[in-house]
Amino acid sequence: MSVPPLNLVLDPWLPVRRASGQRHVARIVDLTETSDPVVAFDWARPDFETASLEFVIGLLSTIVPPASHREWKAWWNAPPTAADLVERLAPFAGFFLLDGGGPRFLQDLDDLGDEMSPVAGLLIEQPGANTEKNNTDLFQKRGRVTVLARSTAAIALHALQAFAPTGGAGHRTGLRGGGPLTTLALPSADGESGLWRRIWLNVLPKLTGSEREAPIPEIPERTFPWLAPIRVSGKGGVDTYAKDVHPAQCFWGMPRRIRLHFEENVDRLPCDVTGRVEEVIVRDYATRPNGVNYQGIEHPLTPHYRAKAGAEWLPVHPQPGGIAWRHWPGFVPHRNEAERQTRSAAVVPIAAARLDGLGLDRGRLRLSGYDMDNMKARAFIDVETPLFTFAKDDDAFREEFEALVDRLVGSAVETVSILGSALRLARGHDGGSGLDRLREAFWPQTEPDFWSTLDEGVTEIRAGRDFMPLLVGRWLPGILRREALATFDREVPAEALAASAEIDGLRRAVAARRNLVTALSGWGPAGQRLWKALGLEPPVADGAKRKKKGAAS
Repeated sequence: MSVPPLNLVLDPWLPVRRASGQRHVARIVDLTETSDPVVAFDWARPDFETASLEFVIGLLSTIVPPASHREWKAWWNAPPTAADLVERLAPFAGFFLLDGGGPRFLQDLDDLGDEMSPVAGLLIEQPGANTEKNNTDLFQKRGRVTVLARSTAAIALHALQAFAPTGGAGHRTGLRGGGPLTTLALPSADGESGLWRRIWLNVLPKLTGSEREAPIPEIPERTFPWLAPIRVSGKGGVDTYAKDVHPAQCFWGMPRRIRLHFEENVDRLPCDVTGRVEEVIVRDYATRPNGVNYQGIEHPLTPHYRAKAGAEWLPVHPQPGGIAWRHWPGFVPHRNEAERQTRSAAVVPIAAARLDGLGLDRGRLRLSGYDMDNMKARAFIDVETPLFTFAKDDDAFREEFEALVDRLVGSAVETVSILGSALRLARGHDGGSGLDRLREAFWPQTEPDFWSTLDEGVTEIRAGRDFMPLLVGRWLPGILRREALATFDREVPAEALAASAEIDGLRRAVAARRNLVTALSGWGPAGQRLWKALGLEPPVADGAKRKKKGAAS
């Protein structure tokens, strides 16, 4: 082709929106401009936006990681000029050519043959071959994407390699498994604070020790696997472990063997995703199975969990129903993570410490990722939550804060369990029908109350006051008990049962509601678990009190 290759480091290819409202295609180095700052990527697809953030964060973490907080803060206060950033990135720009005759970004170095797949296969939500064969593409229709502009193909390729779900025999998932959850720290609620700061807050510091001291070692393919023949997996191949790669390869994984087919856009066809007309387009690509099969490599932008103490840490993935506030403690730092079965993404405590160093007592946490059912994308989750910061030496506050969070979440979990048991009893033989829906509905219904109660609790802790009166006076009676009883009365209307003369049903409903009120008041095994979760001593009957008093005497 007569058109030069696209360099993803030095050429304009990222659609952006500036504070003035102007929209255009920018270079990575343009993100540091301060006169009319870039405030967001402008792909109109949340998965492409997340992939773009990961791309730039990974690039800066790999090539220009800050060596100290002082160095990081210097670029926070005064971002480098475009010329300065070009000078720093230019020595590595040759590794980021999307097309051309040499190594191509995230593409197989070998010729993969002439058998081509439609370019729509790069988009994770598109129906797969079996879906089309069985004619079950009911929600995501085939044939809507046949042409991608070269820049769109670049971000689609990066998103697929980073978030790749299972793709059939030998078509590997991403380094974090299919559809991982990405967590990024954000500095404030001000959307006009500039994209540069939101990116720079999440750039990892310079690593130390052996080859980690250099962003690019003498063997660059250990960081950028497309510079050499791929480490083929499967029969006759090998799995890839942390010892086999540079730590920065977590940003540049290649689970899929792909080689895009580029052609000049002689008919001036628009991109089916962005509508832009570019000189080069992609209609199809070649692919083969058995790309890199990563094992046990943790990604710094994804939280992890384990089934039990001592088990392997696994990356978190969004689940049906989205992200409820009960999941939030697993995405933020804890003092004693070794005692827990969840762990925040490595970048989150780093970003929180940076915010604290700037004198900010909180920021935000953005959580995004595909909810996958094997090869099928059910939804893309994209939510924001608060992120609280702590001074390094303020262990007393952190201990109180974590106790407050644990009691809020733990008591809500016990309340949902108590509610489920009451509904099951009231419904008799149909007791289990729809319970999952009702349990999941509890979390969005109580979310505003959780955050407001947490804010009030933090205020009490910072003032040196006990937060327990808040739990006893507001959280338990005004939120947990209120929501549980309202849900029960809505789902088991006693008036309707009485009107229908269904005596057995009415008796079950009355008994179930009595049990619900009793447990929510701390009585019985379920009530004792609730009281324990709240950090309260369970109530004791008068007879038991007298017996206990006599024994003491």
